[in-house]
Amino acid sequence: MTEKPQPPRPQEERPATYREVLAGRETRALFGSYALSKASSMLARVAVASLVWNTSQSPLLAMAAFAISYAPYLGPAQLLAALADRLPYRSVMVTADFIRMVLIGIMAIPGMPLPLMLVLMFTSAMVEPAYQASRSALLPKLVSGEALTLALSIYLTLNQTAQLTGYFVGGILAAVNPRIALSINAVVFAVSGLLLLAFVRHRAAEGDATQRKGLLRETGEGFALVFGNRVLRTIALVVFTTLGFTIVPEGSAVPWADELGGGPIVLALLMTAAPAAAMVSSIVFTRFVRPSVRQRLIRPLVLLAPLSLVPALLEPAWPWAVLMAMVCNLTAASLAPLNAIFVRTVPDGYRARAFSVMQTGMSLVQGIGIIGAGALAQSSLGVSQSVGVWGLAGTAVVILLLWRWPSSREFDDAVAQGEKTEPATTPDRPTVASGDAGPAT
Repeated sequence: MTEKPQPPRPQEERPATYREVLAGRETRALFGSYALSKASSMLARVAVASLVWNTSQSPLLAMAAFAISYAPYLGPAQLLAALADRLPYRSVMVTADFIRMVLIGIMAIPGMPLPLMLVLMFTSAMVEPAYQASRSALLPKLVSGEALTLALSIYLTLNQTAQLTGYFVGGILAAVNPRIALSINAVVFAVSGLLLLAFVRHRAAEGDATQRKGLLRETGEGFALVFGNRVLRTIALVVFTTLGFTIVPEGSAVPWADELGGGPIVLALLMTAAPAAAMVSSIVFTRFVRPSVRQRLIRPLVLLAPLSLVPALLEPAWPWAVLMAMVCNLTAASLAPLNAIFVRTVPDGYRARAFSVMQTGMSLVQGIGIIGAGALAQSSLGVSQSVGVWGLAGTAVVILLLWRWPSSREFDDAVAQGEKTEPATTPDRPTVASGDAGPAT
């Protein structure tokens, strides 16, 4: 008896493939530019910190030189993101790369005064938020649907890989000659900008220029959009909370490894367990798990992030600590589908500002997570128990957030409204189906 043929699964139930995502040369160029810029930024941080240390022999100044690249997220980043929404996104990215090429190149000049070097480093870091926001806003114009979710997963993987590569190469070059590292850094930024010019086509700025308001007002609109929309607000708070706890094992690695008595091997395992677990889980989750199943797993994964740290209260041996760090960062798999919903809910003309709000929150919350766990470790609790207490507090916060989780209909309606309010001047954007927009209740 002939077997009756089965109907094909709906497109929404088939995970996208890497071939589909990487089919367009614009998408490949965007990925390549991002990987080069990110790795180059990490390399610059290590090189500048090494130069400052060699010049001043001051740990405080060396740490300040490393941390100064995060300073723009404390305020200037939002203004630049509002400006980015007024300009063509490719132009913003290319300009940011070329500005950093020039500034880093100047820093590589022998005999550069230390104060001027720090000013140049801060100025170079100032344009990175605009680059990142523009890159995030441009991606939905190149891919859509399930391909967008997988593309965001690729970005998460590239982010971790670029950080590891930049720090590793930067550490080696800085040990030889930090100025050589900065010279290479400047060349890489030039290559990144040329890659965008050659393979990503120009698109006009979003929205109507006659409707522009002041930069401060438009910046405020970005915050109002994210935190005034129930779906966007929920996603933002969940992402912030998740990152606030997944960063703790990595941020506490140095004192935790010392407390565990494992030496440099345990330190290396604690530091690498987080990015390795995040990369693997993100790839598996978005490439091999059906979208409907993936949506149902988001909330358990979000809860697992802080919950996996609670056993640290028992002061386990170092193998269990490494395992906790891995399990905690496996939850990064939930970030790509949440980011995809966020992208589809935010209309064109607001994406750079919305993503800047997210980038600011993610940077700040990771710092708060590290400082909070460190403050507890200064008490009589010790590092292991402080990590456990931090995880216990996070579990309570996540339960409250998930208790207020929007329904599937709310997710669908938010995505549909975001697409409906997009300006009519964006015909190049692929059509995105909204049938499987949000996590199932």
